[in-house]
Amino acid sequence: MSQLRLLQISDSALPISGYTHSWGLESAISRGSVKDAESLERWTRLWLRTCLGPLEGVLVSGAFRACGSEDFSGIDRLNRLAEISIVPPTIRMASQEMGEQLIQLGMTWEWSVRRLSRFAGQASGRVEPWHHAVAFGLLGAIAGADVDSVLTAFLHQSALAMVSTGVRAIPVGHTHGQQILAYLHDDIRESVVAIVNRDPETAGAGCPNYEILCDEQTRLYARMFRS
Repeated sequence: MSQLRLLQISDSALPISGYTHSWGLESAISRGSVKDAESLERWTRLWLRTCLGPLEGVLVSGAFRACGSEDFSGIDRLNRLAEISIVPPTIRMASQEMGEQLIQLGMTWEWSVRRLSRFAGQASGRVEPWHHAVAFGLLGAIAGADVDSVLTAFLHQSALAMVSTGVRAIPVGHTHGQQILAYLHDDIRESVVAIVNRDPETAGAGCPNYEILCDEQTRLYARMFRS
C-alpha cells in the first residue's frame, strides 16, 4: 500500500501546477545553452547534483524524519529553511505554490488526512508557507514508505518534470526524453546515497549561474513557463 501512495504523490499529473514551471530551463534554451537531447541531459544532471539534491532533496529527507518523530516545530524549521535558502524569487514562489497545493490535496485523501491535519493544525500560526520538498517528505512518511524510496521518488519526479519541459520547449522527442530519464537513473541513485542522511542545517545549493538564469526568465520577451 505504501508504494501505491508514494506513486500517487509522485504523479506528474497531480494538480499542483508543476507543469507551468521550467525551473530556469527556458532561459537556458533562450541563451542557446540547451538546444538538443544531449544538452538537456547535461543540464538536468547538473541541476540534480548541484541545485535540487543538495537543497530540496535534503529537506525532503529532513521532513520524513521530522514526521516519524512527530516533530512539529521541526517541520516549521524546514519550511523556514526553504524560504530563506531558495534564492531565485520565481523558484521560491513555485515551491510555495506547489507545496501549499500538495498539502491541500493530501487533506482530501483518506490515507493521509488524519496525520497530515495534525501537522497542519500545529503549524496553523506559522508565517512561512508550505514548500514542496517539505510537503513531499511529510506525505512520503505518512504514506509508510522508507526514506530512500521517498527521496528517490522526489528526485525522479523532479527530473521527469525537467525533461518534460525540454520535450515541450526545445523540442525534444518523447523517445529521447525517456532515454534521458533512463540515463539519469544512476545519478539519482548516487544523489540519494549522498544526501539521505545529511543534517537539514547543511541544506543549500551553490550555483550562481543557475540563479541568474532563473532571474532572466522573468524578462524574456516571450515565454511558455512561469519560472
